[in-house]
Amino acid sequence: MKKIMLITPMLHQGGFERVCVMTARLLQEDYEVVVVVFSMEDIAFDISGIKVIDLKLPARKGKLGKLFNILRRCLKLSFLQRRLKTDVSYSFGMSANISNALSFGAKKKIAACHSFEEIKDNSYMKLIGRHADMVVCCSQKMTELTKNLYGFDHVRTLWNPCDIEEILEQSSHTKGEDLMFFRSGHKVLVSMGREDDVKGFWHLLKVFRKIYENEPDSRLAVIGEGNFEEYKKLADELGIRNRVLFTGLKKNPFPYLRLSACYLLTSLSEGLPNALVEALALSLPIVSVNCLSGPAEILNRDWQEAEGKEETYLADFGILTPRLPEKRDFTVTWKDEGKRELLLEKSQEEFAKAVIGLFQDRALYDKYRESALGRARDFSKEAYLKGLVSCIDNL
Repeated sequence: MKKIMLITPMLHQGGFERVCVMTARLLQEDYEVVVVVFSMEDIAFDISGIKVIDLKLPARKGKLGKLFNILRRCLKLSFLQRRLKTDVSYSFGMSANISNALSFGAKKKIAACHSFEEIKDNSYMKLIGRHADMVVCCSQKMTELTKNLYGFDHVRTLWNPCDIEEILEQSSHTKGEDLMFFRSGHKVLVSMGREDDVKGFWHLLKVFRKIYENEPDSRLAVIGEGNFEEYKKLADELGIRNRVLFTGLKKNPFPYLRLSACYLLTSLSEGLPNALVEALALSLPIVSVNCLSGPAEILNRDWQEAEGKEETYLADFGILTPRLPEKRDFTVTWKDEGKRELLLEKSQEEFAKAVIGLFQDRALYDKYRESALGRARDFSKEAYLKGLVSCIDNL
């Protein structure tokens, strides 16, 4: 039985962390699996029945601290790989990929890229490309870019897995903080993600203000880790603070998604956003910015047809809107100070119009609701496992 080591920095809420835990469960039947983390702080996932080893080397501040940490992690990881006689080490996240690539204890090494930010990092990509036996990208667009930018011939596409049955089961839970906000009878628009500039949540709040002007029974919920103080201040300035809920970290976000009316994604970049697939699994209509990687691939059968669109596009399984400006901007400008009508960027206006139009077009709304679950099944855990086993066998 082959011995597989999965490496991730932590197991707090996040896309690739969820993929790591699911990978461990999927491989356990046919492989000897161990998960290695740099820190056990703030575990957000059920890891019962999974062997987890903590290297006890959490993140450190400063350049020297980070360099020292990389060295210690590589050495400790390598000795552990040798002791466990690891056949394949498979890492998730930039810091884990660096440590895995530079380690020397496993027979073969796979590094997984889950965000476009990784692809843009020239020195990082060259390092993992040189030292890993295989680079796995979670979207076809990321694979294409990696091949074109770096000339790698050992890169593969592996869509993130979605455990649809588990999502449906967990979504039926009726107890949870903040559920009354979702049961208020209002149309709750929802988005998920940690407090990070790459999620573009200042765009989301401004767009929602415009939506609220046209749909006064609408509400907005943001589910994810962080205190969101800056965003709460922005919501105050926009006059929507009592209509926006920041739930914080939720180990089970699915009951909240199930009670929502629509999922919104305003990210500046993504890899293959798990949250969109999870929203589809719960039959949520989706409006997403058409950022460089991910949304077009999830929401349209022919991703290459959709990914280059610079206007609002009614995709097969959701609405794609033009990319939003990357510059961080918390300023509020009013068209008319007396009327308090918000002045938006053109792409923000497009996003808001798409959401408003979706609610006004019942046939389109129902079409996306009815087709969502079927599309989510294309990203099943079974399909992911088949692809991953093929990668392992071809090393």
